Amino acid sequence: MKIFFCIVFFSCISSNKNFDENSTETAKSNLYVIDLSRTYQTIRNFGASDCWTAQFFGNFPDEKRNRMADWLFSMENQADGQPRGIGLSLWRFNIGAGSAEQGENSYIPNITRRAESFQSPDGTYDWTRHQGQRWFLKAARQRGVEQFLAFSISPPIHMTLNGLANNKFRPEDGSFNIKDDKFDDFADFLVTVVDEIEKREGIKFQYLSPFNEPEWNWGGNTTQEGTPALMSEIAKTVRLIDEKISAKGLKTKILISESGQIDFLYTKNKLNGRDNQIERFFKPSSTEYVGNLEHLPKMMVAHSYWTATKEDIYAKRLALRNKLNDYGLDYWQTEVCIMSNDKEIGGGGGKDLGMKTALYVARIIHYDLCIANAAAWQWWLGMTNSNYKDGLVYVRPNQNLTDGEISDSKLMWTVGNFSRFVRPGAKRVDVTCADRDVNDPEGLMISSYINEQEKTLVIVAVNYSTQKQKINFKIKNADIKSLIPYITSDTEGYNLKPVDVYNPNSEYLVPERAVVTFVGKF
Repeated sequence: MKIFFCIVFFSCISSNKNFDENSTETAKSNLYVIDLSRTYQTIRNFGASDCWTAQFFGNFPDEKRNRMADWLFSMENQADGQPRGIGLSLWRFNIGAGSAEQGENSYIPNITRRAESFQSPDGTYDWTRHQGQRWFLKAARQRGVEQFLAFSISPPIHMTLNGLANNKFRPEDGSFNIKDDKFDDFADFLVTVVDEIEKREGIKFQYLSPFNEPEWNWGGNTTQEGTPALMSEIAKTVRLIDEKISAKGLKTKILISESGQIDFLYTKNKLNGRDNQIERFFKPSSTEYVGNLEHLPKMMVAHSYWTATKEDIYAKRLALRNKLNDYGLDYWQTEVCIMSNDKEIGGGGGKDLGMKTALYVARIIHYDLCIANAAAWQWWLGMTNSNYKDGLVYVRPNQNLTDGEISDSKLMWTVGNFSRFVRPGAKRVDVTCADRDVNDPEGLMISSYINEQEKTLVIVAVNYSTQKQKINFKIKNADIKSLIPYITSDTEGYNLKPVDVYNPNSEYLVPERAVVTFVGKF
């Protein structure tokens, strides 16, 4: 399907000379106009999750676990000016359901996909659990991360109908895997974990997400924790959570619904009781209305799975944005990795440390931010031990999971082209070009942001094509004399590599198959 974009026309020049607005030259295809006076969403964070590997990798030798933490969280530079890490600004903590305590009886064959639970079946708590995950929480905070999100994939196993942390052996009717009399206990469990981690570790969870991809059935061949839930059951649970957060005097915000696919937010009659989520939760006449809860922001969160292909990436995000606008809601993209339908890069199977996957993900980030107006963007696994395109850091652990070989990836550094420079509080600003589509999915994708507190302008150029691309910038409403380009590409050593200072009034050649972030002061 051919995709059409709205284009605003400006004069522009394609030459090696400095740009002159009064020039009579007519070559216009290279000029990108950055208008700092036209702002869009405020960016809140970029993040990733600790699921499920941090429980093991957080117990690795100090040198290894600190290097992984530096890669993910550090905002420091090395002596040559190259960033030490990608500066994630949010870290997601998995509140496990207890499949680890069940072992093989959990019906989760891979030990690295099982999770502990803080609560035992008798209702008592064991606060010695989740040690590896808690190490990464503290490591993130030590490196400047200020935002933390606790999320739940399943209620604790002693609360579930089948005694498991997934939906095996249950009817696939979309209902929540929880005993009828355990809704209040589940809400209390989640809020207690948030409260106790703050008391014990000094980590404040600003956000709590009690459900994860409730549209999926999580039965059959499922190999991880997970449960479906009807929108009525989500509404019932978050009302209870809201009351308990207030009772404890916490400021934690509740996030819903962590949909597994963005079109479930705005489509009707796709999954009975689990679709049309924006209207169900935020239309006052709806029986599932929760828009009046004190601790639930006017926001929907969802995952970019199954909608990243060239055929879907623009239209579905635009439809989502329009529906969100109808209800005055913000939007966060809170999880994605590569799946089987991402055929352009060979699907999710087989890890890829190079630029092929990195560029594909950069395209998703660009469209989530620039078309869906996502105010936050979060990857799935911060660290993985799988032969799959699901991690930023790759680990080959030893047999007893106490040590291993660790590798960074071009995907990690490409996420850093955004996360390291587009800091919390930055605003996306307008980018236009007369003759080029600024969202070209097979060519150049250009987005720009201002960090007003730091007085910095950030421009991210994603060059998906196999050809170098000539660009000029005209920056309106700011006097910026120079920009520092940071390049991530397949060239050895180019992992957010800073290169020669660039005059924004002159032509720049964006390398092929690369992501370049330009940073300047105003």
